[in-house]
Parts: sequence; C-alpha cells; structure tokens
Amino acid sequence: LGISKTTLKTHVINKHYTLLRKEYQVIEYVGIAADEPKRVKEKRYPLVEWGWTEADCLRYCYEKGFNWNGLYEIFDRVSCWCCPLQSLTELRKLRRYFPKLWNKLHYWQMVTWRSFRPDYTVQELELRFRLEEEWEAKGLPTGRNKDFQKALADRLGRAGTE
Repeated sequence: LGISKTTLKTHVINKHYTLLRKEYQVIEYVGIAADEPKRVKEKRYPLVEWGWTEADCLRYCYEKGFNWNGLYEIFDRVSCWCCPLQSLTELRKLRRYFPKLWNKLHYWQMVTWRSFRPDYTVQELELRFRLEEEWEAKGLPTGRNKDFQKALADRLGRAGTE
C-alpha cells in the first residue's frame, strides 16, 4: 500500500471539516508561503496574500525569539518527525540527532501491521543507515552505487538490487 499526504493528513482534515460545515461556516486558512504557488488551491493563504516566502516567515519567527531549539539548523524543513514521507536524508538526521524519537519509530513499527514506508520498515532503514556508515568509514561510495545497492539488498535479505 502506498502512503500519501492524502492518506495521512488531508483525508482526516477534510472529514473533520465536513462535520464542522454542518453547523458552521468554515474558512480554512493554510500556511503555504508565497514561494510555493503550485500548492495554492481554493482555500485562503494569508502568507501568499502578504507575499511572504518561507525565508520571510523563518526570519520573522527568529526576530520574535522562536528558534525551535536549532531544528532548522539540522533539518531543511521541520515537519512531523514521524512522517513516512520524509526523505532518507531527513530520516538520517532524525536518527542521528534525536535517537529517542528514532527508537519510538522502531517501537511503533513493531506494534503495527503496516510498513513505515512503501520501500522500508524502520528496522530496514536502521540496517541501511548502519551499512552506509560502514561504507563511508571505509571511503566507499553509497547511495545509488551498484555495489552498495547489492550489499544493501544482501543485508536486507532481498533478491536483486533496488
């Protein structure tokens, strides 16, 4: 089963708004920035209306004393730490800088029937990240390198390469 933003977030929000609309007039404000025009649909987007980019918003927050304990120095975007739609790069950072949260993902993976991502369970990601560290310590290429992919498939017990 593929996981999408619709499955994880949009469907739940729309279901809730459907209930609210039975009793109230609902105006939905969405925090999409002016430099994300492709994401603008039929809702209200104050940041777009004001012409504020993501950089403008972040600068404003820093000026007001919000720094999120340095999260924006670690991550490109700060979103739900447990989101399976994060890139492998972001998940590597979560594992490295927030081991307690990474361990919580391990636990959740063990108590659910569903794979964390379509391509990896959390346990498989752990194996992948450990293998990457081993190869990098030896000065060997990782990522899409054919030899690395074969070693990864072997480590994961999968036939062929990814």
